[in-house]
Amino acid sequence: MATPSAVTNSFSTPGALMAENFADILNVQFKDVALRVWSQPVEGMKYWSQETSTRASEKYSAVATGDVIPRSRDVDEYPRASAIQGFDVTITPNVYRMAMFVERRLRETDQFAVINKMFNGLNQSAKDTIELYAALPFNTTYAATADWLCGDGMLLVDKSRPYETPSLGTWDNDETVGALTQARIATMRTNFAKNKNERGFLRPLRMQKVVVPPDLEDTAITHLKSVLKPESSLNSTNYLTQYGLSYEVWNYLTSATAWFGFTAMDSLYELKWVWGASPKIDVQDVESGNVDVFGKRVRMVFQTGCLRPHSVRGNAGA
Repeated sequence: MATPSAVTNSFSTPGALMAENFADILNVQFKDVALRVWSQPVEGMKYWSQETSTRASEKYSAVATGDVIPRSRDVDEYPRASAIQGFDVTITPNVYRMAMFVERRLRETDQFAVINKMFNGLNQSAKDTIELYAALPFNTTYAATADWLCGDGMLLVDKSRPYETPSLGTWDNDETVGALTQARIATMRTNFAKNKNERGFLRPLRMQKVVVPPDLEDTAITHLKSVLKPESSLNSTNYLTQYGLSYEVWNYLTSATAWFGFTAMDSLYELKWVWGASPKIDVQDVESGNVDVFGKRVRMVFQTGCLRPHSVRGNAGA
C-alpha cells in the first residue's frame, strides 16, 4: 500500500519560479515528477462568429427595411417605403497578457526536465481565459448581472427586449422557466419560428440544437433521441426526432439547470468575437535586466458583443 507524504506543499508567488517552491523537482530520491497538463479542445468558440480587426474598436449596427405594399392606382403618387435604424454596439478589444519567469539555477538543477515544460502552462492559461469569456454571457444571463449586455442594453437572454420600432413594444428570447422536457423543447422551437424582425414582420428561424450543461445530458438524450414519446405510457411517436434537432454538452456552463437553443450560424448570427490579436507566446525579458532570470509571455487581444440575439433562446430550468 502506498504511503502518503507528510510534507506540506510550499506555495508562494515571488514573481519567478524559485528552487524553494519546487523541492521535489530537485530531489533525486523521487522516481518521477510529472507535469500535469490537461488536454482538451476549446469548446466555447463554436458559439461565436469570429472576426479579426486591426482597428482600436469596431462598431456594428443594422437597418431593417420592408413594408407591406399597399394597393394603389398607376395615376396615384407612389407610396413611400421606410426603414428603421437598429441598435448599435461598439466592440473594443482588450489586451490580456501574462508572463512566467524562472531562475537559471532552478533550470540547471531540474532533475526531471519539468521546468522548461511549465512554460506550456501559458498556452493553457490562454485557453482557460477564452473558455471563461466565451461562456460569460450565458453564465451571467440568469444571474441578472450586468457584466455583459447586448446592443439593446439587455442581457443575452432576457424578457421585455425593446423593439427597434418603439410602437411595437417588446419581445423576448427567454422561455417560461421549466425543466428540460420534450414539450418545452418543442415550445422553444415554435418560438424560434415566430421570430419577428425590427419592423415586426415575421422572420422564422429554424432551431438547430439544444445546448446543455453536463448535468442535463442524460435528459437531453432521453427527450431528443427516444423513438417513442418519453415519460408517457402511450406508444406515441417522439415528434422531436423529425425536426433534425441535435444536442451538445457545454462543460463551461455553470448552471446545472439552464439550457439554450441555437439556430444555424449564418449571416444573421450576431454573437460576435472580435480578435485584435490571437494568442502568441514570446520570450520575455525581466524588467530589471537580470540575465539569470528567464521568462516567456502570452498576449492576446479580444472582445465580444452582440447586436440582436434572436439566434439564441434560453430557459433557466428548474
